[in-house]
Amino acid sequence: MVSIDRVRADLREHLAGVVLRHGVAGASVAVAIGEETAEAVAGVVNVRTGVPVTVDAVFQIQSITKVWTATLVMQLVDEGLVGLDDPVVDHLPGFRTADAAASARITVRHLLTHTGGFEGDLWMATTRGDDALQRLVEDWVPRAAQYEEPGSRYSYCSAGMAVLGRLVEVKRGASFAAVLRARLADPLGVEEIAFDADGALGFNAAVGHVGGGGGKRPLPVWATMHESNPAAGNRLAMSARALCAFGRMHVGDGLGPEGARVLSAASARAMREAGPVLPGFGGSRAVGLGWEVVDGGAVVRHGGGAIGFESSLVLVPAHRMVVAVLVNDGGLAGVMRDLVEPWVEAAAGVVPGPAPVLLGRAESLAGVERYAGVYALGIERVAVSVVEGRVERSFTPLGESRSMMERAGLVPESFTEEIRRVSGDLFAAVGPDGAAGALMEFLDADGAGRARFLHTGRRSVPRVG
Repeated sequence: MVSIDRVRADLREHLAGVVLRHGVAGASVAVAIGEETAEAVAGVVNVRTGVPVTVDAVFQIQSITKVWTATLVMQLVDEGLVGLDDPVVDHLPGFRTADAAASARITVRHLLTHTGGFEGDLWMATTRGDDALQRLVEDWVPRAAQYEEPGSRYSYCSAGMAVLGRLVEVKRGASFAAVLRARLADPLGVEEIAFDADGALGFNAAVGHVGGGGGKRPLPVWATMHESNPAAGNRLAMSARALCAFGRMHVGDGLGPEGARVLSAASARAMREAGPVLPGFGGSRAVGLGWEVVDGGAVVRHGGGAIGFESSLVLVPAHRMVVAVLVNDGGLAGVMRDLVEPWVEAAAGVVPGPAPVLLGRAESLAGVERYAGVYALGIERVAVSVVEGRVERSFTPLGESRSMMERAGLVPESFTEEIRRVSGDLFAAVGPDGAAGALMEFLDADGAGRARFLHTGRRSVPRVG
């Protein structure tokens, strides 16, 4: 077990050094163990102004927003307004993807577990008003390609969370932001929260950064993502201690400050139960109702990231432990590895991130024609080929991924890396030092025996050629 005293000492002695070592502009950390909390900050909210990070500074949390959305949905379940296995069309009659027949079978549970089977990365601009989410769901989701049968496989789906956010709006008769504030932020005593740049101006607001070393610079805009999908995580910002309060409610099985009931204990526990597995992790990673579940629930977590911001929320339910980490730069992985993962491992016996993979030397390339080809979604194109006796993956950003890079002042570029077999159809990218990077698994087979999907551990990317 890890004590709050150890956490406080580690934060006091090491946080500043860890942030400096990994080139992070600024970081905010809040940790709760039982009834006690530790907070610490380091760095600046903006390298141009030099304003330091404070414990009340707000950072964009990005995709951790999805767990807030899932919690709002589970409140509807608690009240009998929605059933997890209800078809979504029962509550949103206009809901459909590009495949009307398949989408009619998509349930609320499918969307919570990212198993709807349709194109997930829809971030197009709609409006800047309270109807932004409605417009995304009604105008753009019907164009989303249905790649797989609903319920067949996990594939990260922000568009599915948009649909759930719209479901919340319809059932509550208010905008997503208004419902989140009334149903979660206010009951949790969270004040340091903002839904857009205007709201963030009322706080010490962190600005995202790109580049490294002496070339580090603030983003030219506060958010590179449009307002269109607040339910999946495009602009929601808060302090680390606010995010920690949300996590504390979850490890407390739905109890908020002073014992107030925010979510039923049954729903809080159901959200942490392991469901569909994440391909590529040997069964150790699964998805719950919103959460990622590690080793059967010993640890539950969710991360977030967009250009200039990264975030992590990690829970160890058995020890009522919560760790919230927010940075306004890259480098979160280093902060987690050097500071957070030792705490979580001491408390739960597992680490929240992927297990390290050791790569052997390149083996025979016999049979790799099964994998070679082009795989693509709306935001990315991946070409797998055999070049000079090794397997390579070439990645090209497309669509909104490319547009976000341009809004951040970056030049969208393709990159190529070697990938090497770990076992069977599981491969890993080879880093500059020969260590394993991102894991990926080739799945299913078409009539010619070729893999139909390249699964990145997050997204199921279909073969297109």
